[in-house]
Amino acid sequence: MAGTRIRLLRGLIGGLALAGLLVPSVMAPASSADGAQAISGSDFLPGYIISDDAFYDSSAMSESEIQTFLDGKIGTCGNSNCLNIKRLDTYDRPADGSICAAVTGAAGELVSSVIFKVQRACGISAKALLVLLQKEQSLVTATAPSDFRLSRATGYGCPDSAGGGCDAKYYGLYNQLYEAAWQLKRYSTPTPWGRYQPGTLEILYNPNTDCGTQTVTIRNNATAALYNYTPYVPNAAALANLRGAGDDCSAYGNRNFWVYYSDWFGDPLVTYPPGVTTDRIGGNDRYDVSVAISQQNFPNPVATVYVATGSNYPDALTAAPAAAKAGAPLLLVPANSIPDSVRTEIQRLRPAEIIVVGGPASVTPAVFDALAQLTTTISRDSGSDRYEASRNVALHAFSAGAGVAYIATGETFPDALSASAAAGSIGAPVILINGLLTTLDSATVDLISQLGVTDIRIAGGPASVRPELEAQMSTIAGVTSVRRLSGPDRFYVSGNTNRDAFASSSRVYLASGWNYPDALSGAAVAGAQHAPLYVIPTDCIPSYVIQDIISLGATRMTVLGGPASVSPGVLRFAQCR
Repeated sequence: MAGTRIRLLRGLIGGLALAGLLVPSVMAPASSADGAQAISGSDFLPGYIISDDAFYDSSAMSESEIQTFLDGKIGTCGNSNCLNIKRLDTYDRPADGSICAAVTGAAGELVSSVIFKVQRACGISAKALLVLLQKEQSLVTATAPSDFRLSRATGYGCPDSAGGGCDAKYYGLYNQLYEAAWQLKRYSTPTPWGRYQPGTLEILYNPNTDCGTQTVTIRNNATAALYNYTPYVPNAAALANLRGAGDDCSAYGNRNFWVYYSDWFGDPLVTYPPGVTTDRIGGNDRYDVSVAISQQNFPNPVATVYVATGSNYPDALTAAPAAAKAGAPLLLVPANSIPDSVRTEIQRLRPAEIIVVGGPASVTPAVFDALAQLTTTISRDSGSDRYEASRNVALHAFSAGAGVAYIATGETFPDALSASAAAGSIGAPVILINGLLTTLDSATVDLISQLGVTDIRIAGGPASVRPELEAQMSTIAGVTSVRRLSGPDRFYVSGNTNRDAFASSSRVYLASGWNYPDALSGAAVAGAQHAPLYVIPTDCIPSYVIQDIISLGATRMTVLGGPASVSPGVLRFAQCR
């Protein structure tokens, strides 16, 4: 890599001392408390070392937080070079295009101030910069660092092409911090720079090409930046001994970055939304979950209770926005019985009316009659199939009209699940159709006209609701807007549906996108509270959902369902890798 201005030799050991001696950062430190997690080599993902959100976070740490962190790591200092007490004279730097903003110099600045300024100017997290200082020269924990080590703090300007030598014009702690941040940020600018970019390629284990390569699919810009800075992937031996040596073909730079970051700041793939509390509404089964959701959100008696089967999804999906409009809970029952917990909850709620959604095959006449004993008035919204039942629910609940209607396929559930909460938040129905057909049925066309719908929002991509149906919807009298809320999978559809419907919300609900029942009752409550419901994978939160939580200004995130449906890691904002 002739001409590259970064020290590629750092990838061999990461913290290799100059003059041939080893310094303590040759190996990563033992786990320490600061947000540390138990990690093993099997957790290392070579294509996704750190998330873009964590790496390019210009507000990751305040100046005082950086200072406190350094004080805690260094303790008693043996000379004036310790990073927590070292003072530097810095100078002005002009803005550098789209890479770094201008930096204003000052006399006698603490290192914490310099790191903070560089973080803000170049958009590289102070956490990442601290880790870089440690894995290069062990400076974060050094109690008597030499001038020599400070001058080469991040290894910037020490390319392989120079035989391991360094360019003196880049010496100095301030210089090193700024230039390293500038270089790392440069890799992510709109004009790609550097050999490593997101995509699949072969990466060396070691400068010795006989050691071989690993096929790595780089998932994001931050990981590409790390490989451009340290172009080796840790081999199995390095990962088998995370805080020790591997073999002759091992390189440790990127491994050590990941280990230090994990030990000091937690999972580098996790973004923690500030000020957000988390909780879970679970139960022994889907029926108990529906009761728990009702208990938490309806402490007083209600006028209406909706009841639908928990054995199949279509009836409850269309019932959710109707229940939200009525300010009513949605309780689930098996087709042939009423669980004791559900019966007790209805008795507590003392509804004047129960609306059963679904025909006799979904909720049997015996269950209907038993429910009738718990209220003054009971009715059933049903039809010959899920589509007619959906239309009847909409006609009953939205008889006064609805300017907006969500359309979703009745063949699968995920698209309609998020749409149910979004629809409920604005008083709109969800109308199920057979999205695999090429012609919209006349009954749905008539319903859209009867409700006075002008705005149709399709939840799901062309594989869920065919383009021919979308085109036909735009020809319905009175309809002025037809928009599709889609994405490459159910999780993106959920995100795009919620992003379209919610500009802000103090609360966010999450539920499994693979197992629907827990979310059915939650969609009704989310809609009533004008809160989004995101469907997510079982064990992680997509990064765009975490960003939405921040953008919405949410202060509470509620997971629906037990640990088997949504894993405990989600409550810790485990980000999908």
